[in-house]
Amino acid sequence: ARQAAAEAEREARPSWRERLRQPTQRELAAAEEPFAVAGTVRFSMAAVLGVLCLLTVGGAILLLLLWQQNRSSGVLSTQIERTWELFDLLRRIERWVVIAVVPIAVAWIALAALNVRRATGLRRDPIIAAASLPVALAGVWLIRSEIILDGDDLAKAAGLVLQAIFLTIPLIALERIADAAEARHRPLRFAFVVSVVYLAQMQFLGGLSTVDQTSGAEEWGRLGAYLIIGALLQVLGSLAANEAARSIEDGTRHRYQLRHRFGESVLAASQQPAVARR
Repeated sequence: ARQAAAEAEREARPSWRERLRQPTQRELAAAEEPFAVAGTVRFSMAAVLGVLCLLTVGGAILLLLLWQQNRSSGVLSTQIERTWELFDLLRRIERWVVIAVVPIAVAWIALAALNVRRATGLRRDPIIAAASLPVALAGVWLIRSEIILDGDDLAKAAGLVLQAIFLTIPLIALERIADAAEARHRPLRFAFVVSVVYLAQMQFLGGLSTVDQTSGAEEWGRLGAYLIIGALLQVLGSLAANEAARSIEDGTRHRYQLRHRFGESVLAASQQPAVARR
């Protein structure tokens, strides 16, 4: 009888694979409220990205005004020098804005992963998730400096493919966070596509930081139009990134409210595999 009871207990006990799949006691612990500061960080990130868009629009306006003035009555050398001085100022401001937006985005990713972990109990490492963005940006910068700057069109195309591969690193990290929060994935993927298109536009057409100041007067109108295209891509990317972040925050808050409202016992019972309920 004891041997039969031991065999029955051994059969009812889940295998090691099932124990790995099912949530641990720590994951089934009481849900903790997400940090509300994530919304403030997201708003700050959206504001800085908005400033970046305005800087690109400002550069486009300078070039288009210079081109129009040259077509109508000509441009004095002093006017050209003053315009390029303003353009350099916009470039310097853009550089500082880009430097500012990266730590803000990293902080938001870390907070999003931490909030998902608190609200759902699923293990999402905020350090690994936050490090995905600097790693991707470092790879994009390295490919640009080593392959794209001094390469031909074929090298630029190959470099763009490599840059897109690096950009998938934060995409995968954010997809895992969105999965845990049961948030929509479409804004994240749209932001990724816009980012790749913007990189192509920067490398093949030109952007605020890549405009050649030695270009002739006949090039000013074309360069201004390219900057308008870049500004539109920046607006689309900023809106998509903000919507993706807001969707993850809303999903995290909903999961927390669900677990908090119905209680941990109901959630634990619903997540137990059929073998454990025999």
